[in-house]
Amino acid sequence: MVNIKDWVQGMSSTVKLYLVDSYLRKCSSFLLDFVCERGSRYYIVLDRSIFHPRGGGQPCDIGWLVGDGFRFFVRKVLDVYGVLVHYGKVVDGEMPNRGSMVKCILDWDRRYRVMRLHTAGHIIDYAVNQVYGRVVETLDALHGPPKPYIVYNESPPSENDLRRIEAIANRVVEERRPVEIFFASREGLEDRVIGAPNIDRLPRADKYRIVSIKGVNAIPCTGTHVRNTGEVGRIIIDNVEILDKGFKLFYNVS
Repeated sequence: MVNIKDWVQGMSSTVKLYLVDSYLRKCSSFLLDFVCERGSRYYIVLDRSIFHPRGGGQPCDIGWLVGDGFRFFVRKVLDVYGVLVHYGKVVDGEMPNRGSMVKCILDWDRRYRVMRLHTAGHIIDYAVNQVYGRVVETLDALHGPPKPYIVYNESPPSENDLRRIEAIANRVVEERRPVEIFFASREGLEDRVIGAPNIDRLPRADKYRIVSIKGVNAIPCTGTHVRNTGEVGRIIIDNVEILDKGFKLFYNVS
């Protein structure tokens, strides 16, 4: 059993390329270290990566690491103390030496769908706030397969409210509003954030990455997003599950 937390202690943080450009499909990286779990299954650390880990309501990316006579399927990515740990299986060849250069290749179809779903989630937050007339706290979310959802800490909406939420969300899609990324320091952060449901729960940090949909909201988020709301496609509100605290809203895009 590999103790990942102990293993990454002292390693430098991974350069997370997806924070700057969500559309990068490939990159070259140096293989810094690896450890075998069992057989052909390994944990791998690179100096930089395009693979988004699971977190912030977003599922992890999957894809490939490819080198000279080597092919590795990335099935899971973890962020441990700022170090991205890529877990998967050698499917061709053998593990290359530490310090070797490898190519990262995303499963782009999956990534792009997650980008559309995550941006849709931010749009739905806005639509819910509009219908309820205030910023509604979110308790949980999954902006990706197998079944996207957002949990809101509020009384369940009526069927009419659900249709209003869907209509407002799709109006934002149709307006093809730009989606921009910027970084902000803690000082003055609240002046830069608009309609964020969980600003009080943010951990302390030197700077924050903000995802801004023009005229809609600006939310601290490390996820991957499309460049304009028109790329999202039609937002579909599937159904609502009533919980002991709040409700779970299931959604999709087409």
